Amino acid sequence: MKIKPENRFWIGIYGFTLFILLVAVSVFAWLAWTSHQEPGVGRVAGARPPRAASLIPDERYETLAAFQAPAYTPESVAPKSFQAAMALYDKQDYAGASSALRSVADAKPDFQAARFYLGVSLLLSGNQIAGIQELRALTMAGDSAYLERGRFYLAKALIAEHDMARAREQLQALIAQHGGLEKQAAALLAQLRSEG
Repeated sequence: MKIKPENRFWIGIYGFTLFILLVAVSVFAWLAWTSHQEPGVGRVAGARPPRAASLIPDERYETLAAFQAPAYTPESVAPKSFQAAMALYDKQDYAGASSALRSVADAKPDFQAARFYLGVSLLLSGNQIAGIQELRALTMAGDSAYLERGRFYLAKALIAEHDMARAREQLQALIAQHGGLEKQAAALLAQLRSEG
């Protein structure tokens, strides 16, 4: 088979294109293979940089995160369902209180006392993530009678989850409020800074 001279040009173009395509596929395959070996390490936009190994022992996190249940002073204007939930809270039945307080908070989303004690009850019953979500929602709602205490207990919960950066943010915001928990927050923040 003899190739015509006018077709040699097109065969050369197609051959060169095929060569470039093979090189591109090879490079793509190599990149896919190497990224598969180290998934997600700095390759995703907006990803957090990997954290250095913590030098704080787990027992120290538990000590820093520990707290007593905040006392509840009965309010005469509170709904009966809230008062019943807080009776469980006072008996240290935090799982029962969190269930009852969830109903109150769902029925009255703007009732900040229910949100605050729901978050604390969830934390005390061992449901850290749900407690953090409730307290974060309370603090994000802005100025209320429970904002300062919400930030303090949210910081404690974040410490328990080893999220020191966000715990520091909450404590700094709490200190900036210059409220009744300012000294406790400053002392806890100083402990966090000394731990690393």
